Amino acid sequence: MPTQSHRKKLFISYRVQDTSADTGRLVDSLKQVFYDDQIFMDIEKLEPGVDFTKALAKSLETCDVLFAIIGPEWVGEDKDGHPRIMRSDDWVRLELETALQRGIRLIPVLMRNATLPEMTDIPESLYPLLNRQTYEISNKRWKYDTDQLIQFLIQIGFEPRKKEIPVKPQGTDLSKWLIFGLFGLAVIVMGVLWFDAGDKKQADKIETYDPGSRPGVDSSSVEQDDPPVSPQKPTAAPVVVEGAWYDAANFYTMYITQSANTLDLKSINAAGVTTGEGVGTVEGNAINFKMQIYNMGIISGSATMANDNEVLNGKLIISNNNGATYTEPFYWTKQ
Repeated sequence: MPTQSHRKKLFISYRVQDTSADTGRLVDSLKQVFYDDQIFMDIEKLEPGVDFTKALAKSLETCDVLFAIIGPEWVGEDKDGHPRIMRSDDWVRLELETALQRGIRLIPVLMRNATLPEMTDIPESLYPLLNRQTYEISNKRWKYDTDQLIQFLIQIGFEPRKKEIPVKPQGTDLSKWLIFGLFGLAVIVMGVLWFDAGDKKQADKIETYDPGSRPGVDSSSVEQDDPPVSPQKPTAAPVVVEGAWYDAANFYTMYITQSANTLDLKSINAAGVTTGEGVGTVEGNAINFKMQIYNMGIISGSATMANDNEVLNGKLIISNNNGATYTEPFYWTKQ
């Protein structure tokens, strides 16, 4: 694993009046995967009394990638109504100029349906910005878009924090099988009691309804042909889904604890940070669940277990904190 001094670093440039909330949300997502010292966001990194100019210059000297967060008001406006980006002392302008001069990989990240500015809206020193490939983050696809951005950083050499896998307490497997053994025994007992009750009910019915007891009717000549009562089949025991499940992109691991047909779920990202919790049920080989994903919203999921008991295929209905709802498939494999 790279040491602190050798880890790749990310500088995030943004205008406070434009995208402070969106940028903070993005940084929260990044810090769930990467080390804090890999991400520089000026507001929170600068200590009181530190020279702002020197601190930014030092951070830009050591960073490998710069995200230029661009929203609808990125150009800015000073107190006189002039574009802030045109001022030679504008910090957003200085950050990007320094990154371009030093050959730092600069990625424009578009927020809230923003587009790159026109050439007439920026100084000539920032014209190269307009030739850079952009990346858009939509509120409707926030998790998907940020996950893809994180995956891109990993692909170019950003080392995620070491994943911490929770240790199961001793006796977990024994307890699990004991629970299912008791559940199976309960099903058998209920079935026996049901059949006994059905036989008794049928016998009472035959005894009560005696055609031979009616005047003029010979009971020996009457055929008793009541239809047999069909016993109800007991519900099949649920499949065992307890354990650790990986998503297809390896962004997170879903840990499921099972007690009979009820489930507790916990989502943990690649850095070992819990990102959500929820509950669910299992019937046969089908599961249904609902979870609260932190800093995102609610997801409802349904899936079926494959015959090899190693794969869950299903779909998620995601309702994020901005009120948007969308559906996406998921594919989990057992650890």
